[in-house]
Amino acid sequence: MTRNGGELGKADMHLHTLYSDGTASVRAVLDHVERATDLDLIAITDHERIDGAQRAAEIHAAGDYSFGLVIGEEITTRRGHLLALFVSERIPALRPLEETIERVHDQGGIAIAPHAMAPLTPSLGRSSLVRSHAADPRHRLDALELMNPSTAGRSRRAARRRLNDEILGLAAVGNSDAHVLDGIGTGWTWFPGSSADDYRAAIAERTTRPDGKYWSHLHNVDVYRRQLRAKLRHLGHTLRPSGEWR
Repeated sequence: MTRNGGELGKADMHLHTLYSDGTASVRAVLDHVERATDLDLIAITDHERIDGAQRAAEIHAAGDYSFGLVIGEEITTRRGHLLALFVSERIPALRPLEETIERVHDQGGIAIAPHAMAPLTPSLGRSSLVRSHAADPRHRLDALELMNPSTAGRSRRAARRRLNDEILGLAAVGNSDAHVLDGIGTGWTWFPGSSADDYRAAIAERTTRPDGKYWSHLHNVDVYRRQLRAKLRHLGHTLRPSGEWR
């Protein structure tokens, strides 16, 4: 049974919290998903760290939430950003793309290219995508983010979709890349089932479908402003052992 009442599950697997450049605590994210969305599955994917996602998993396990949670990370490779889902250990940044994908797979995870080919955000370019497609299976991407409502996701979207249709043939996913609470669930993936295992199977079988609505330029500017305010407000709190921001 899905939370949206339909036959397909709904997943948003690219969310940020105060552990990196998001504006909300992990608890606030979980509570917002429960209260204000119909998502069946989410992933916390902070930049260069998984401790926020691990903290979210602790809160989720102790709570009464009706959606699933996956631990993830958004990793900066030498070729651009990479989403790692279903990982248990942090993967180091600024390593070669092939090595990073292999490290994801070694943990039993899946590797997704977010906002690929975007010019203003560190993103995998066309040549990197094609090279990954032709590489050893250990170094191949598992999915391509074709719906990302941010400015980065809007850019080159037609070229990205065409490349996947004509050459890559990767599982197509959608995510919000949300850094603010009201961005969560504005981009998502439809998939058969509703659980994390169902999502993994859908990626492997390429039965996922991206969906969502692009943000306005004004909303993007507002997000950047809120990110800056949040970072100023929580400056120096990163190493604090406990506190509201977690």
